[in-house]
Amino acid sequence: MEQIRPHILIIEPFYGGSHKQLISTLVDSLHPEEYEIYTLPAKKWHWRARSSALYFSQVIPQDHSYRVLFTSSVLSLAELIGIRPDLATCRKVVYFHENQLIYPVREVKERDCQYGLNEILTCLAADLVLFNSHFNRSSFLDNVKPFLNIQPDFRVKNIREKIETTS
Repeated sequence: MEQIRPHILIIEPFYGGSHKQLISTLVDSLHPEEYEIYTLPAKKWHWRARSSALYFSQVIPQDHSYRVLFTSSVLSLAELIGIRPDLATCRKVVYFHENQLIYPVREVKERDCQYGLNEILTCLAADLVLFNSHFNRSSFLDNVKPFLNIQPDFRVKNIREKIETTS
């Protein structure tokens, strides 16, 4: 008898609270043989955002039959795909619980831009970007250009438009 291999890969680098609740709701509509879940505990958010792609690149099996990759925006999807190009053929779906482009800061010059940039690059690597609310989507899209304009010496163009077509 042939073993059924999961075709949905679910990755959650911050498995707690609303992130865990979403995954539970999602898998309730699936059969157990359809998916595999890889998670990390919900702590040290900043470390999860920066290092989870490296961790998951090592623990997700190389030999797989995944066709869909579902993750939250905590994962740097562009980094994971760069390290694991075998996952690039999956339909990549990213869910935003919140976004770092509107995270409050006192001084724009003091902003740690790496998290917002991770999210922008994640959107560009995704096939489908989902937001938990219209506000979250519009605030993200409306702030892509101003966020990227923080760069001191060059401007990238049409990034909002590219993201908008997938969300």
